[in-house]
Amino acid sequence: MSRRKLTEAEIAQRLTEGRNYKRLYTELKLCFDEVAQEHKQCPQLLADQQAAIETLKIQIAELQTMVFGKKKRPPTGTAVPVLPLPVPIPRTKDSYHRPLPPAHAITAEVAVPLPAACACSGSFDPEKTTVHERYVEDIPLPELTPGYIPRLVTKYVIGRGICLACGKAASGKDLGGARVALGPNVRLLVCHLIAVVGMSYAQVTGLLLALYGVAVTDGELANMLRTQHIVWIPSYGQLQANIRAAPVVHADETPWPIQDLQGLGYAWVLADASSPRVCFALEQSRGAVHAQTLFGQNTGQPFAGVRVSDDYSPYRNPALPGTQQLCWAHLYRTIRDLRYNANLPEAQLPYATDWYAGFAGIYQDLRQYLDEPYDEAVRKQQATELWQRVQALASQPPPPRSCGEPGKLSKPKAQLQRAGQDRLFVCLAKNTPCDNNRAERDLRQLVLKRKRSFGSKSERGAQALATVLSLCATAWRTAQPKHYFPTLASLA
Repeated sequence: MSRRKLTEAEIAQRLTEGRNYKRLYTELKLCFDEVAQEHKQCPQLLADQQAAIETLKIQIAELQTMVFGKKKRPPTGTAVPVLPLPVPIPRTKDSYHRPLPPAHAITAEVAVPLPAACACSGSFDPEKTTVHERYVEDIPLPELTPGYIPRLVTKYVIGRGICLACGKAASGKDLGGARVALGPNVRLLVCHLIAVVGMSYAQVTGLLLALYGVAVTDGELANMLRTQHIVWIPSYGQLQANIRAAPVVHADETPWPIQDLQGLGYAWVLADASSPRVCFALEQSRGAVHAQTLFGQNTGQPFAGVRVSDDYSPYRNPALPGTQQLCWAHLYRTIRDLRYNANLPEAQLPYATDWYAGFAGIYQDLRQYLDEPYDEAVRKQQATELWQRVQALASQPPPPRSCGEPGKLSKPKAQLQRAGQDRLFVCLAKNTPCDNNRAERDLRQLVLKRKRSFGSKSERGAQALATVLSLCATAWRTAQPKHYFPTLASLA
């Protein structure tokens, strides 16, 4: 078979096709390389997205708990150690009844004799007749209590004259201000209702009007707090000094909106671990400068003891006065909530369970050691042994990729490593609390008030509330009920 020779046109056509094939091959090769590179990145992208989804699911479960609360206590199972609850104090039979009032508290006595005859017209046996005492405690209410005096009104007739020698006016009593003013007892009651009871201005206004017939405005209530704030500034400063002189204190903070600052603001608390004394400060922010002021860093007598707090960065600043004891309860709750998070992936549950079991065991032993009699040498050994267990727990290698480690577990791991033995086990050396629950309980009173009153209107109002709240809360806890208002009246 003879071969036909290609013509020039056919050769040119085939050369053109060859160049086109070569160009297409180059383009396809580039596309293939890009697809191959993207394909190599897909597993890592998929793993990152899966980790992000798992973290978001855990955060969603936490937000649901914050908004809707916990429906039931998390199951503890048998393999996970459960921290023991405080042993309840046994109650007696009399503790379920109101105590009998003392003789000096009885304001009236009514005799109720035996009827002359029974309902059936029969007579009673005098030898079997007995007398029993019953008491009724009540309060006066307007329109229901005869002789009820809702308020005391004192009229002052004040003489005023002009001195013939100097020409100056003088009077027996200051004539400044309004012709009708509210007395000091009303101010003390208002401070108590706002600070200790946690009422809003509207609630205080309604109570004063209903029980005492005293009509007040929001401005008058604010002026009352401001007046007591000015009077009580020396006592407030002395309270701060007394708490800073304590060997152990608790510190914490929570948002407290101030309307003039577009809702910004924070409430700081400093509590004496050995007494009911507590001091509040309502500041503009959560900045470190307020933590320094709280502990008196720039004063002549800064705090020098042990401060129990969470791992917020201003608290762990080495320049802050005193020695920090990191709160174990915060760490424990973080790990426990992660372990029982409803959206925790099934593959990560075994690792989270083991980690929680190990940490709960350390925490339980720490609390047990603190309940034992103090022995310095024994405490040092216990601190070293617990620190070794913490290091072993925090340095556990993550599980295989098929199981995975919860992302939120990295934070408590880093906290344990960063804290070190010096900040985790000061409680053993100094025999101090290992948790910051005292400060959280003190702030709860302010949190409940925040839900009713939505914070303060101005910075001046926040400062006044901080002074009044500190002194009223301390007096309410230290003084007996009958000495509470006299204690407040004696402050200056």
